[in-house]
Amino acid sequence: MDHKDLFKEAVRTIRRADHLTYMTLPLVKDNKLILVIIENINISMIHGMNSVLEYERYYKRIGPLPQNFNSRFDIFRVKLINKYGISTEEADLIRMLKENIEAHKSSPVEFSRPDKFVICNENYRMKTISVPDIKQYILIAKGFLKKIENIAK
Repeated sequence: MDHKDLFKEAVRTIRRADHLTYMTLPLVKDNKLILVIIENINISMIHGMNSVLEYERYYKRIGPLPQNFNSRFDIFRVKLINKYGISTEEADLIRMLKENIEAHKSSPVEFSRPDKFVICNENYRMKTISVPDIKQYILIAKGFLKKIENIAK
């Protein structure tokens, strides 16, 4: 995909996460939707990051890009966040969301509480994700995508 298609997909998935958070979740009241919302925010942020990387590669400012997430994220963090005024909070959110998704996939136990979803690792160390947290993540992601939109124009 080129950088424009990646950006369009990022916008589409953040809208989906926003709708799930503000419309579907209060209606359904099933906190397992929190995981779906986190996954959509994660996809949106990764597509936004990849959009900037592909934009830079298209104009030959960076070389061929590796396929794995960690290498791409390192290139993004080292070479591009300062260049485009992307905050460390936005970059940290990309990494943190990815880690939460991986923790969920390897988690032996997970359960929901009112307005929270709890993921336990193999040592039963708990990571909680609340509705106010995901609302904050969506705000950060929208600001991030606004910056990406200005870059791609």
